[in-house]
Amino acid sequence: MKRISVIIPLYNEKEALPELYQELVAAVEGLTDRAEFIFVDDGSHDGSFEVLEQLQQEDSRIRIIKFRRNFGKSAALSAGFRLAQGDVIVTLDADLQDQPSEIRRLLARLDEGCDLVSGWKTQRRDPITKRWPSKIFNFITSFLTGVPLHDINCGLKAYRRQVIREIKVYGEMHRYIPVLASYRGFAVAEVAVKHQPRRYGRSKFGASRFLGGFFDLLTVIILNRYSSKPLHVFGIVGMALFLAGFGIEAYLSFRWLQGLYIEGRPLFMAGIVLLIVGVQMVLFGLLAEMIAYSSRREDDYSIEQIVVVEEGDVRKLPAAMLER
Repeated sequence: MKRISVIIPLYNEKEALPELYQELVAAVEGLTDRAEFIFVDDGSHDGSFEVLEQLQQEDSRIRIIKFRRNFGKSAALSAGFRLAQGDVIVTLDADLQDQPSEIRRLLARLDEGCDLVSGWKTQRRDPITKRWPSKIFNFITSFLTGVPLHDINCGLKAYRRQVIREIKVYGEMHRYIPVLASYRGFAVAEVAVKHQPRRYGRSKFGASRFLGGFFDLLTVIILNRYSSKPLHVFGIVGMALFLAGFGIEAYLSFRWLQGLYIEGRPLFMAGIVLLIVGVQMVLFGLLAEMIAYSSRREDDYSIEQIVVVEEGDVRKLPAAMLER
């Protein structure tokens, strides 16, 4: 059987932990005899760590990471990924709104050939103040990234180990792990999962997270689609501005030949500004290309396998052979 690592980031979830542990044990029973539960305490101050220590005395499969302070969910997941030893990694929030029993469905979809399976809370049990911003956020994210997921920020996900080896999570990028994986060529899918109302603690959702999420989205798109070709961003924007300015000045020049007085007109000044900014954007793009070329360190491709013929036999070699 494959080894399964379940990573649970948490922040002040003391009341939910005993019940969560019992449900995790039931969820992996029969799936594998090599499971580990990695709890990442993200700076809790309500006694969550002490509860985890008590649970660990009863079950050696529990592994605990304790942060000195609250560093955020991305940092917690990143630390959990580094400690995980499983062939398959499952992430799960600690608030019991996502049910551990749904892990089986995610793993079944993973066995169908996917590399990452994300949960989809089709009937979300949250206040409307969370549901509607989430719907808008998911729609915009799916539209801009081209990754057709309905609930990209669902905490319940299953990964093949190769995915977490290639994906770097920092800041608040945990929201976009499926996007990052898709950009690397991994097969991403989603499965409808049950969602429960929060019974313990309180939500950590806030308006700042919603706004910051869009800034992170722009970062993901720029760094992953255009980091090796920044001129495609600056150049397109620059040329659009330049052509708009050129069109304005061409029109005013034609009107000037007809005897129209154009000096001091706001439209004339706007055209000049667009021409200057457009040229500057193209120059920025060229400069960014030079920086990207000189500082490039990582490969911008992802290898699934290597197939060679040696002494008449076809052999499949691990992708790690080409790792530097």
